Amino acid sequence: IKMTSTARFCIQRCLLKKLDSVSKRSLCTSQVCMSLDHAKYFPPKTTPMLPPGTFDGKLAFITGGATGLGKGLALNLSQLGAKVVIASRSAERLKKTAEEISQITGNEVLDFRMDVRDPAAIKAVFDDLESKHGLPDIIVNNAAGNFISPSERLSANAFTTVINIVLYGTAFVTLDVGKRLIKNKKGAVFLAVSADYADSGSGYVLHSACAKAGIESLTKSLASEWAKYGMRFNAISPGPAIFCVICGFS
Repeated sequence: IKMTSTARFCIQRCLLKKLDSVSKRSLCTSQVCMSLDHAKYFPPKTTPMLPPGTFDGKLAFITGGATGLGKGLALNLSQLGAKVVIASRSAERLKKTAEEISQITGNEVLDFRMDVRDPAAIKAVFDDLESKHGLPDIIVNNAAGNFISPSERLSANAFTTVINIVLYGTAFVTLDVGKRLIKNKKGAVFLAVSADYADSGSGYVLHSACAKAGIESLTKSLASEWAKYGMRFNAISPGPAIFCVICGFS
């Protein structure tokens, strides 16, 4: 489901202000946050919809898996029986998340410190992972970076920083593990986390919009090219749910 331009503008207007100066009331009067009232009548499902054991024996690799959406995906996949591998730049957060999820699900959760912008670091992680646990069946490209900014204020460094993490990081991880899968004649599922403005564009997030558009193009291209190798590619656009999490609303 794509956000309307009005809803997107509402999010941007709120985030352009300092969050500590925006009251919960003012945020919740926006068109976007009014939808949170629906949770009173339609509580969100907090348990996996798939049957237990769906991913028994599967290895899932998630970038940006220590926090946020990546952490939620890691928990969900672990609950469904997968051995989960989370990767991120923060060793401390990785260890904490891995232990937390493992305690909840009783399944093993591995953690690797990795910067998706660094092809050499990615290679080292997959060399280690492949030698000890095999190649993943599920790869989630979730690592990202973003901030709100008027485009006229964007520096080359700011623009490049987001492109490097979001687009290059996704491409580097996908190509490294993809080549290994092809060599070993093993199929896999790839999931990329995009954004609802990837195809429409949006003000104040030019850098992210460009990067996410690239991710969707990568996903479509490889879905066609690598289908013959038993690989499936999908992209999701979570939308304003992430905004609500950032602002601290349940």
